[in-house]
Amino acid sequence: MKFRRTAALALFVLVSLSAHSSVTKKQVEGDVRELYSNSVRARTEAADRLVAAGPTAIPLLLPVVCDQSEPNFDRVWPAAAKVLGELKAQAATRCLVPLLLYRYPSIGPVIMKSDKTLTDVDPAFAALVQIGEPAVPEIRQHLSFLPPEAAIAALRVLRLINTPSAKEAAQSYIKVLEDQTNFAKQVLGDFGESLPQ
Repeated sequence: MKFRRTAALALFVLVSLSAHSSVTKKQVEGDVRELYSNSVRARTEAADRLVAAGPTAIPLLLPVVCDQSEPNFDRVWPAAAKVLGELKAQAATRCLVPLLLYRYPSIGPVIMKSDKTLTDVDPAFAALVQIGEPAVPEIRQHLSFLPPEAAIAALRVLRLINTPSAKEAAQSYIKVLEDQTNFAKQVLGDFGESLPQ
């Protein structure tokens, strides 16, 4: 008798959890769709619900920041990046790093802007800072391939993360720049020799 009650209770809990998780997934899917809304308020509220949903939202949000060919990408990705940053989604870093300074507003050079300004105007910058240390390997891997302004933004992210590996990533990038500078000087020194007579 006691075994039956325990088994029935366990079955009830299992069914309840299954029903709850499927509803949660449907809700998360609906909130991701809501990010595509024309309404700023609807997008903001959906983003808040996605943060509350927690890590279950991450796999559904990754395509939003990773696929720039999607319609309305420019409107949708900042909200998705904000959620991914708050959820500290390491998996998002591979797509967020190339988005540094994407559609950066005409407010002057990055080097002259404060960290707060960059956080306010660049969703990728803000998200990477929030993700923190787990973002460092991806930033390091992309750093040498970023355009100069985006590379400066990435270095600023590393500085804000401020861990030994972040410092090492910045130093590694400086070494790449020094090597490139030395090679450029060598090529320049050979200019006279390679010119046709």
